Amino acid sequence: MKKMIGMTVAIAIIIAILVWVTSIIFSFPYLGWNFFIGLGLSFILFFFNSKGGFFTKSSALEASSGDIRYTYGNNDIKANVGVVFYGSVLYTSVCLIHMIILYVID
Repeated sequence: MKKMIGMTVAIAIIIAILVWVTSIIFSFPYLGWNFFIGLGLSFILFFFNSKGGFFTKSSALEASSGDIRYTYGNNDIKANVGVVFYGSVLYTSVCLIHMIILYVID
């Protein structure tokens, strides 16, 4: 458990450094965009590490033959997330708190 928490914190720090370096290279304000980049990264990681859900149900309905509209099995969404996803969620949470504090001060 300690190893997983340590890896999650390390991934969050690596994401923060990568976003900061990218903000220097492409010259966009880090403090204004860090939360939205973290949110998008978390969404993308969750979306590509999951199976099932809305798109699977709709494709199963289209692929079924005739008017029966029978779907095969249970198509509930299942996500196989790991420390990278948890790190991006931690980064996003810290950025949200940081953004709220900055906007309250201004």
